[in-house]
Amino acid sequence: MKAVAIAVMIGAATAAGSAQAAAHQQAKVLRDLADCRAIADNAARLACYDGKVAAVVQAESSGDIVVADKAQIKEAKRALFGFGGVRLPFIGGGDDDNAAPPEITAKLTGARQSGLRWEFTLDNGMRWRQVDDEEVYPGSGQQVIVKRGAMGSYIMKIKSRAVRVIRIQ
Repeated sequence: MKAVAIAVMIGAATAAGSAQAAAHQQAKVLRDLADCRAIADNAARLACYDGKVAAVVQAESSGDIVVADKAQIKEAKRALFGFGGVRLPFIGGGDDDNAAPPEITAKLTGARQSGLRWEFTLDNGMRWRQVDDEEVYPGSGQQVIVKRGAMGSYIMKIKSRAVRVIRIQ
């Protein structure tokens, strides 16, 4: 059975204490469900599970908790590739299967020049803007590789050329 990550999403809180209290309270629905395991009587345990599962489903429906499997978390990390400053604790993980990708490969679907710099659109929906002055001549349909560079930068390789880029969408 795939492991399921349950993340508690907290709305904007005015104070750190109230944010911690909200996280504690929202995670309670999962703790309550787990507590059903300790009930010895089969009928009472089943009744407990039925009630607590309904509470978890309601919490997910209302947006108080988010339930995601590893594949969904991996896709979310891939979609955030290039937004280096974004840190979402509920997409944590830590194991290699769940790590953010070190690079992405895609096809160029569009390129628009503004002065000496380019804006690139990829087939995965990402848009990148060139931040250096390297000369590059992109063509639609070309395969590109975007890798992490030094100090939070990103490098896009187009054919044999490499340019520094920043993700804009």
